[in-house]
Amino acid sequence: MAHGSDEFVLVGYSEALERKASEVRGSHSCDLDLQLTFSLLCGHVLCEPCYQSSATTSECVCPLDGDVSGADDVTSKKYPPDNQLKRKVHCWNEANGCRVVLPASHVAEHVRNDCQHHVTRCPTCSAVVLTRDVCAHLKSRCTALVFLAASDPQQRTDNKVTTELVAFERKVEQRVSELDGRLAQLSLECGLQNEKLVELCHNINHLKEELRQQLGTSSGQTLDRLDRNAAEVKALVAHEKTVEHRVREIDNKLAKLSLDSGSQRDKLVEVCRNISDLKEALTGRLEPASVRSFAEIKALYTEKSDSLMTALTSLFTAVPSDCKTHQWVLTGYAALKEKALKDGRCDSWSDKVYLRRYLMSWGISFMKAGESVNLYLILNLHEGREDGFLDWPFTKELKLTFIHPESRQEMHRAGKTDLSEATRPSYCRPIKGSNISVRFLATEVASGDIERDGYVKSDQLLLRLEVLL
Repeated sequence: MAHGSDEFVLVGYSEALERKASEVRGSHSCDLDLQLTFSLLCGHVLCEPCYQSSATTSECVCPLDGDVSGADDVTSKKYPPDNQLKRKVHCWNEANGCRVVLPASHVAEHVRNDCQHHVTRCPTCSAVVLTRDVCAHLKSRCTALVFLAASDPQQRTDNKVTTELVAFERKVEQRVSELDGRLAQLSLECGLQNEKLVELCHNINHLKEELRQQLGTSSGQTLDRLDRNAAEVKALVAHEKTVEHRVREIDNKLAKLSLDSGSQRDKLVEVCRNISDLKEALTGRLEPASVRSFAEIKALYTEKSDSLMTALTSLFTAVPSDCKTHQWVLTGYAALKEKALKDGRCDSWSDKVYLRRYLMSWGISFMKAGESVNLYLILNLHEGREDGFLDWPFTKELKLTFIHPESRQEMHRAGKTDLSEATRPSYCRPIKGSNISVRFLATEVASGDIERDGYVKSDQLLLRLEVLL
């Protein structure tokens, strides 16, 4: 039974020859090629040390397959050193790409003086490269890796893995540098926003204090006026009672004295009329004063509330949202469909919204298809506050969802950005204003399907857009 290895080590011929010589035949058990060998019946060849450890006085047991050979069946052969050294062998650096074939006695001299295929490991990335290429490899910052024509698959795999690791490390360093820059910018912006929030808090506190003072002053003045008016009313009521009492006394006197009742009664009626006019005048003075005080308070509150809402709106507008979804209700479904059947196309747009920090508006395009209408997702990118920190062109995947108004069942359609020459400008960074809107054909939905399944209710359509990574 033959051994599977084709390479052996020469030992005992020369001090300079100390490595494997790939074309010299030797012992099958230890790969040593000595001057004296023994051939067994099974076909294996043993060196003298291996033979002595396996043989007895009458037989020899092969250490490789266990076959027994008699002492007379074993053939010994002696190889002169000169013949062995004249045999042709490959260079010791054959695995590194050297193709030189020369006598075994000249291998050491060739390797020591002439061979250009010695290898070493890069001190930076530990990749295996030829010594002659180390300088070029280091100058390229370990990116120009020299692959060896190695016969060992594991060595080629290690070189490939090392190359990929170096490239990955470069990308990670570049990405970390970019993230550091963005984090610094975000930190600066957060500082500015914090200053705005602090200023807003001061303004709110000042407004609250001013309102408290105004309300306190106005309330105090109103209460004083009410107290004065109440005192006047009490005085009038008391005076009225006095007058009524005097009238009764006069009536009694008139009855007793039988005076001219007609003339006296007219005077009494006039007195009562004057009293009524006085009551109405005082009541008119009291009510406008109270109403006017509360009207002033209400006007001041309205003015300050408007100022507060303006400041809050300015703050919230200055901080873009990083949401990934936006829900929108499309109204006037029937009119949009009818217009599409008449004109061929009709679009309905949502308000501008920040999704994934991109400022955009989206909507539904009604397109005539024969006697029916199909619905498509449309998108329009606008100039935003954070465009300088985003990746361009816009390459996100979009998911359009139709939501059933009763069962909340969802129907999804996905659309991908098309960076072809015709539509690429629509996904680039908006320089001024807005880009040209784009339609996603992959999101096509027939109007008859959504109407049949009950997604349209009260002439409305509930939609949601999600920007995926």
